[in-house]
Amino acid sequence: MRANRAVFVVLLLLMCLGLSAPALAQYSLGTVSAIATETCPTMLGGQATDWVTQTSGGSDLATVCYHATVSCPQLPDLGITYGIATPTTPSNGMIVFIRGSGGTITLPGNISKELPFDLFHDSYQSVQAGWDTWWQLTGWPDSGSFKVAACREATFLNFMYTNYYQTNTNNTATAGMCVHAQSAAAGALALAMTYYGAGSYIDKADFVSGPQYGNLVQGCVPNQPESSVCAPVNGKTPNGCNVYAGSFSEYPDYHTGSASNISRELGQNPPCDDTSHNYTAADITTLTDTSLIDGLSDASYTYPQTAVAAYECDDDIDFNNPTSLQGWYWLSQMSTASQTAGGCNYGSSKTPNPKACLMVNRVWGCTQVEQPSTGFVCQGSSCPVCTGTPPNITCTCGGKACSDAGTPSYAMRNVAENDYKNLLNGCIKRH
Repeated sequence: MRANRAVFVVLLLLMCLGLSAPALAQYSLGTVSAIATETCPTMLGGQATDWVTQTSGGSDLATVCYHATVSCPQLPDLGITYGIATPTTPSNGMIVFIRGSGGTITLPGNISKELPFDLFHDSYQSVQAGWDTWWQLTGWPDSGSFKVAACREATFLNFMYTNYYQTNTNNTATAGMCVHAQSAAAGALALAMTYYGAGSYIDKADFVSGPQYGNLVQGCVPNQPESSVCAPVNGKTPNGCNVYAGSFSEYPDYHTGSASNISRELGQNPPCDDTSHNYTAADITTLTDTSLIDGLSDASYTYPQTAVAAYECDDDIDFNNPTSLQGWYWLSQMSTASQTAGGCNYGSSKTPNPKACLMVNRVWGCTQVEQPSTGFVCQGSSCPVCTGTPPNITCTCGGKACSDAGTPSYAMRNVAENDYKNLLNGCIKRH
């Protein structure tokens, strides 16, 4: 009975979304309405918003804020607050910053060395956003789908592209449309690219840990085996990985708070990481169908006009966190150079295909879970050497103690910022 019900729900969703089985098309976007300017709120999701300011740590907002409603098939309407900081100088591009968990908090941008702040002051239009409630919640009491819920983020990103990026007459000829996503928001971005065609307009996609939801069978069925990120395939370093960085291992399954969140988002159908639950064939189908890797023809892993960069902490195993491995499940689908844009130059990062616009960075020395910004990456053949476990980690970079000030070329935050500004690899127009 449960298996029949699961099949019926899947078919119903496909019909409602304008899809057919088994030859599935990309999912349809929703709409954005009730757009209104508002005073920028100081708090969203229980945390300070820290909108982009003119001066570091100042109160002189460079941001104009709006509230809008996003409507998607089979989902309740959901509000979103977003702030746009537009440079007065010619714009080098738009970068939309979306945050993890339920996406209800903004990525801070009011202090120097925070990406929204720095990139705005380097003449990029910076967007920070937070949902009214978690984007993953579908409103169905006993089921859920990340694939369906991602319509919200995909619709919002497309809205930013159509209504702000494309209409900005101050864009330079090379200004790109780019997205910077963290943790669960990285999962939303990957879902938007995989199932909603976002690769057709996003010029650069940055994943700061993740994306989540790569393989939810591995993530939610307990006691899965350890696996590796960037492990050689037939003796060769995978596409996008630094040949000197080597591989690292994690367990793929979610635990504690992460598992509880996923269970809630899926309406406990099935629960995630529940050792008392008997995972049936129907459960496996449900988890597969809502993963980034679903094995169906509704998914696309080819983005020939999009540059992709990822930053993956190599010590998340110490936090009992699977985000880097879950992200690798998706990133490894781009196994050939032609699946992402060409024309980059990642020779200094020692990737197997340096002209292919894919870079998967192993990040050493992360002192907080899913926080690559606290860590360091390889510079060519010179990689950080770390001892200890987080948060008590000691790392050396090029023979010096790793630090933002002492070894800036290794610091992930600086690498990511410079990568955006790079004239070949960065946030440049590719569509």
